[in-house]
Amino acid sequence: MTTNNESAGTYEVRDYVKWDNKYAIGIPGIDAQHKRLIELCNETYKKLMQGGSSSESGAWKPPVKEALTECVDYAIIHFGTEEKLMAEANYPDLPRHKKEHDKFTRKVQKDFEGFDEMTFTNALQFVKFLYDWILSHVAHEDKLIANFIQK
Repeated sequence: MTTNNESAGTYEVRDYVKWDNKYAIGIPGIDAQHKRLIELCNETYKKLMQGGSSSESGAWKPPVKEALTECVDYAIIHFGTEEKLMAEANYPDLPRHKKEHDKFTRKVQKDFEGFDEMTFTNALQFVKFLYDWILSHVAHEDKLIANFIQK
């Protein structure tokens, strides 16, 4: 996800995932939050990759930890918004969906507690996990909510 700008001798880090309307579930407020989650994951990825050349020294950790904290905090806020929407719509699968949110939150908090000991490779795997979970959750679980609400 980097491009070599040889004339400048630098590397430009591209977004890991670009927002695409295929991720939209048709609920504007939730779609805006999903888009923001992807932006925050991209910011985290970029800070990690920009610090990659200093992976031995660990100089990449403070900026990545800050970006990752913002990303995770926003995910928790987003979950609250979704859960409120599901409750208001009397969504029958709310308890199971909330368990998925809680399971994700526990895993991320546990992994994040060990962030200072993470290697660069572990941090990259963690960021990839965030992307994969968020995108698969949006693609399946959140579309089920949207389908229910729109009926």
